[in-house]
Amino acid sequence: MPHRIPRPTRRDVALAAALAGVLLPPTAVMMLLPLSSPAGPVIVALASAAHVALCWRSTRPGVVLPVVLACLAGAAAMSGLAVLVPSALLLLVALQAAAAQGDRRLALVVAVLAPCGAALLYGRDPMIARSAFGPSAWMLALLLLALCSAAVAMGLQRRAELRSARLTAEALGLERRGRQLRIEQAEAAERARIARDLHDVLAHALTVVVAQARVARFAAARPEAETALDRVEETARDALRDLRGTLRTLRSAEDARIPPPGLAEVDDLLGRMRGLGLVVDRHVQGAPRALGTATELAVHRVLQEALTNALRHGGGVLLWTEVWGEDQLVIRLSNDIPASAGSTAGTGAGLPGMRERLAAIGGALSIDADDGFTLHLRVPAPVRERSVR
Repeated sequence: MPHRIPRPTRRDVALAAALAGVLLPPTAVMMLLPLSSPAGPVIVALASAAHVALCWRSTRPGVVLPVVLACLAGAAAMSGLAVLVPSALLLLVALQAAAAQGDRRLALVVAVLAPCGAALLYGRDPMIARSAFGPSAWMLALLLLALCSAAVAMGLQRRAELRSARLTAEALGLERRGRQLRIEQAEAAERARIARDLHDVLAHALTVVVAQARVARFAAARPEAETALDRVEETARDALRDLRGTLRTLRSAEDARIPPPGLAEVDDLLGRMRGLGLVVDRHVQGAPRALGTATELAVHRVLQEALTNALRHGGGVLLWTEVWGEDQLVIRLSNDIPASAGSTAGTGAGLPGMRERLAAIGGALSIDADDGFTLHLRVPAPVRERSVR
């Protein structure tokens, strides 16, 4: 596939046209009037080609500089007087563009060699030598070297500005991507939290419903059946209320009017589980106190999951030891669930969620299923004045 020449920009075309309108007419006058040989029209043609090449100053600066240099060198080779024509200033524009957006090394080499070569051709031109026209060769070399050096310096400064702007744009892009990534991570964490809440609510409610439906089925028309069905209805209603409250947080945080459960609701939870037939022997040491909304919600959900598992597996008497220390709360739940049942409960979907909840608030959870089933829960509990019970 042939390489396509990039289209020049409007800005470069406008600049090339402006320079051609200013520099090319006096160049033509200088080359066509004094010279009667064919060199005059050829030099004007080469200067015109250099002006046209300048249209790609920004898109192909590494090509424009050699083309402009070749055109001006060819003109100077035909007549040393061509070094002084106004169109020779195009070399400075090409040098600046190459140093800014092209090959810096090429621009530096041309900035040193071009003035020396132009001064040499100028000094050896017979017409200039006979007429004693213009400055001496060495003065012209110094002047051209100064001009070329200034053009390269301006190009290098522009190059630094462009690089700084590019780095700033990249930094802003990275910042935007990082901000978007943090937003996505926060949304993912919120979805995971809501999923854990839904799991805890539905697992607890469905366990109660299944247990009470089993009781109702065996009780048939006895009074126990009506009691079991009442508990099914109550549990389903509570689960529906919790589910609605959780779903509100998905739609809008302002719609979430139901406060999350905490330690103050643990007694109600324990009462419901005892009413479902779970035997719990609870011992509390130390003074209970407020732990903060996030910590209390995590503890409540973990206890709800643990009691639900104990009810599901029918583990006899559940021993509950609750120790309030100076800086932490430790809860130990143990019963005589067989090792197989305890292992099943410990590897269920609820255990990773419980550990994640406690880890998020600086707590820890451990399971011991070697002899029965024991759950150790530990959370930070700094001393506060307000009591929760």
